[in-house]
Amino acid sequence: MLPQWEQTGGDVSKSPRKRQALALLVHDGISAFARSYIWPLSIGNNLNLNRDLYSILKLKARSLRKEGGTLLGREDSAKLVQTDLSRTLSHLGLFEPSGPFYDELRDVLEAYCYYRPDVGYVQGMSFQAAIFVLHCNDDFAAFTCLANLISRPFFQCFYRNNSNSLMQRMQIFDRVFQSNLHDLYKYFESLGIRSDLYVSLWFVTLFAKQLPVPLCARVWDIYLVQGEIFLYRVAAGILKLLSPSLKAKESDDVLRILLGNIADELPSEQKVLAAIEQIRIPKDADTQLQKLMVQEAVQEFKSEQAAI
Repeated sequence: MLPQWEQTGGDVSKSPRKRQALALLVHDGISAFARSYIWPLSIGNNLNLNRDLYSILKLKARSLRKEGGTLLGREDSAKLVQTDLSRTLSHLGLFEPSGPFYDELRDVLEAYCYYRPDVGYVQGMSFQAAIFVLHCNDDFAAFTCLANLISRPFFQCFYRNNSNSLMQRMQIFDRVFQSNLHDLYKYFESLGIRSDLYVSLWFVTLFAKQLPVPLCARVWDIYLVQGEIFLYRVAAGILKLLSPSLKAKESDDVLRILLGNIADELPSEQKVLAAIEQIRIPKDADTQLQKLMVQEAVQEFKSEQAAI
């Protein structure tokens, strides 16, 4: 697999031809070993992060943690990292103080707080970082993947609470939901359950809190090829599988399931992927997403130019 992959030649984040080659590789699933190479190449490093900078950020975090130094802006959110570590994929026991990946995850998250003090640490970020720590070669690779991934407008609209972008994304999901699962959509409407009450949590963690790690990794494989549109299919696919159970429950129980451990409610990995495959994206939803992404790209470009 890897020799074939390496023939595509490095960073694929902006190359349609290489992304097509990647799509063929990930369709049937790839090994955890292969992900340690493919994910960083797929995400790219547009931020031009390097090991020297990461080492400086880690040293700053460790020094301030030890000395209790004064923090600026949302750097103060680094204090929340300690609280969330043991809650992250807690059933695995890997990120507890005595766990094998505790220090790596803490370093990655605290370094990000000092790299982007305007964003800081946001709850949910630890789940994404944990998946990267489990699949990347070292903590620098995990940090690079995390920082580049969550710099995308999709994640920043959650972290910065961009109400317009959030609203549009919920509209897009609702259109996908209504088109594919009309009866369940109407049932949720009758219960007063809005999509933002649960889907926003699924999205901001990239399903890492909701799905078993092996299935989550398969979802990420495909997401990194197909992009944001795939996430709407994943969310609708999950609802499709849960639909019989959800239709038999009242509002509180529905939300308990959707906000709880969904993994316990789902069938095998192959059945979940098959359900996702069956979800279709309406043309108007796809058009709305494409327009939104163009608007965000233009805004990002203007912001970069203004900063020069």
